[in-house]
Amino acid sequence: MVQGTDKAPDKPASGDHSVGHVGDDAGSTRQRLSEQVAPELSSPGGREYFPGRAGQDASLRHIYPMEIASGTGSAPPARLEFNATYTPVELAKSGTLIDKTNTSGEHRIESTPATDKSTPKITVELQNVTTPSSQTPHFLVRQNGQIEMHGNPETLNSKDIKVVLERQEGQLNPTEAQTKAADELVTYLSQRIKSNYQDAAVLGVELNDKDNVVSAQTEQANNLRPPRSQAGMTEQTRESVGEANRFSSAGGVDMPHAQTDNMGSFGTRDVPRQPSETDKQMALKEAVAGLFRPDSTAAYETVRKHPDGSYRVGRYGFSGNQLLSLLDSLGDPPDPALIERLIKEGKLPKGFAEKLKNPEFLKKFKEFAKKLQSGQEPSKDELKQFLPKDAQESFGSMLIEQMQGKVGDNPGAIATAILSGKSASELNQSDFTTPEAKQLISAGQQLYETATKRQSTEQQVVGNIPQGERRQLIEQALTLSGVPATDANLAAVNLIVEHESAWDPNAVNNWDSNAAAGTPSKGLMQTIGPTFNSYSLPGHKNILNPLDNMIAGIRYAVSRYGSLQNVPGVKAIAGGLAYRGY
Repeated sequence: MVQGTDKAPDKPASGDHSVGHVGDDAGSTRQRLSEQVAPELSSPGGREYFPGRAGQDASLRHIYPMEIASGTGSAPPARLEFNATYTPVELAKSGTLIDKTNTSGEHRIESTPATDKSTPKITVELQNVTTPSSQTPHFLVRQNGQIEMHGNPETLNSKDIKVVLERQEGQLNPTEAQTKAADELVTYLSQRIKSNYQDAAVLGVELNDKDNVVSAQTEQANNLRPPRSQAGMTEQTRESVGEANRFSSAGGVDMPHAQTDNMGSFGTRDVPRQPSETDKQMALKEAVAGLFRPDSTAAYETVRKHPDGSYRVGRYGFSGNQLLSLLDSLGDPPDPALIERLIKEGKLPKGFAEKLKNPEFLKKFKEFAKKLQSGQEPSKDELKQFLPKDAQESFGSMLIEQMQGKVGDNPGAIATAILSGKSASELNQSDFTTPEAKQLISAGQQLYETATKRQSTEQQVVGNIPQGERRQLIEQALTLSGVPATDANLAAVNLIVEHESAWDPNAVNNWDSNAAAGTPSKGLMQTIGPTFNSYSLPGHKNILNPLDNMIAGIRYAVSRYGSLQNVPGVKAIAGGLAYRGY
């Protein structure tokens, strides 16, 4: 195969005695005969036959680039764009794809008889380079975005086109180049399928995006539909399941804290912890919210249509059935003594609990829940009236307790039960044994374990928590940096400052390698100029100002190490070793 040619080889000029060209008359006659019979004997110009074009008989059909087939164009350029008018072989010949079909053993990829006219689907997943699958993929996307074709799905008549993105052990996300390449490749493959299968053109191509690699924009633009095992999930839940799969196979919960920040729904809770809320309940709530994946900018105001036709609302995706069940658990009418007990135990906010005693409010609340059941979209005002943020947290805890009593101490099953939209009394065994339920249980368990790990990381206090002005300064810097002002973070910043500058805001290091390079470390957290400029915030640009320096140091540490607890010096002290600079 010749890669990178600008155009097809020119025909020999008259009198040009190239190999295979014998004399003018004989050569031209032979040339004419060859041009006439070639289309009937083989695939012209390296193009393939694609069986099963919609609306035609069982015979094989030539697939041409549009402009060449019409006779209006010339040979394709050197490096072709991903255009569905070109076959994979043409893309490989131009260098857009790297042809590995002869070196990787295309015969190891299962082929389908040409008589099979069923519509192909596409499967995309990440795969660790150290533990490759025994099954050769059709396409492999390298970390630099280069795409290798190990099996041509069209000549093999493949019905499950496999696209694998390689990743290193412990790598969580694909590279930007891989994401771009995967989007382009999936778009191209789906367009090729739709041009040859009428049902795909109407219904869309099935995409099994196992690790949430393909962008939502690409899925929507190409009308890609989920596999049957995920048809009952919302788009947001499918994304969470894919991310949980990606996270689990990349090394799981021992990754840096920041690696999980965009996973599930971490960071969307803005209601203080309830007095009676245990660590386990808090982690279970994160698993439920993570599977539902509410709107990131206004989690508690989420209103979402579910594939079953009903509406789910709030941070935890409450259904009308579940809200009615929760109200019923309070008694009909609500038992004042029970409500007072729940208020006293910190399980119901007092202001909202008092409203539940009002028959008129209760009646409208039930009408609101029935509206969700029937598929009528509620207004934002209704959501705020009947499910204020603190009430959502209370109902979330109560619902978890109900589900726990039904399915036992199984975090993944509890989260799956709540996501089903059913009340505890409506659940049965089949709700946990379908392929869809198994995916949700696995993802819910992963989210719960990640939440638990995040708690332990955030709560581990290494060093001392300062008091007075120093504590106030750290709290202010953490808040402005968008980092929780937990005891663990207060202690971590204090420890770093103690070792880096001994709390001297004017400290300048004139002896180390940074100083030798002309960028000495300065201030409380000993940041160098370029780092300070990159991580400082507007209005906080004085490297020797205690607050400004601390903000930049905190933001740099979290960006590089994932969390303040993961800074080398803090980790070293936690492990009984000497402090190390960061």
